[in-house]
Amino acid sequence: MLGRFLDIAIPVLLLGGLAGYLGLLAAGLLAGWQLPYPVSYLWLAATGCPALGVALMYWRACSDRLVLQGDEE
Repeated sequence: MLGRFLDIAIPVLLLGGLAGYLGLLAAGLLAGWQLPYPVSYLWLAATGCPALGVALMYWRACSDRLVLQGDEE
């Protein structure tokens, strides 16, 4: 159950966070809109979601690694 949730959550966090970050970046460049970085919660969400997705991928890879039998390494 947790594995299935992570299979969905990891790409959603990565892609959603990156899309949010790019959207904020584009709004700032096109409209001259200034967000107080890193004080704004929008920046925290836009940078935290991809970071959480990467952390979950690393955690998942560590739990799914191959275990070799015998003297093989």
